[in-house]
Amino acid sequence: MIRKHLDESKRMRAELASTDLTGSIISLEHLPVTVGRSWDAEVFLSDPYVSRRHCRIDQIDGTLVVRDLGSKNGTAVNGLYVVEAHLMSGDKLTVGQTKFRAHYDHNRGRMNRKQEENH
Repeated sequence: MIRKHLDESKRMRAELASTDLTGSIISLEHLPVTVGRSWDAEVFLSDPYVSRRHCRIDQIDGTLVVRDLGSKNGTAVNGLYVVEAHLMSGDKLTVGQTKFRAHYDHNRGRMNRKQEENH
């Protein structure tokens, strides 16, 4: 189960697309967001390997940045565990055992039409 609350802070059109068979897409239009198993996380994941407050996703100068919040099982970008890392469009994000691919136009802070058509 995936649930997202809206926050009225920074606006950026980006999304995380699940790489499993569910095909879930999480829109990241309101940043920053906390990803975790807690019901107050903006992005809720029901993965038992995800901590209550697992990681935080924000934007800096039109680029997504993911920061691990001291999770037990770590946060990985493209298979490498990170404390903090830039998350570029096309990168794979692993939170617990849940895997996503990021999609957005990091130059303009939003997805472009070509990216939307290809994903």
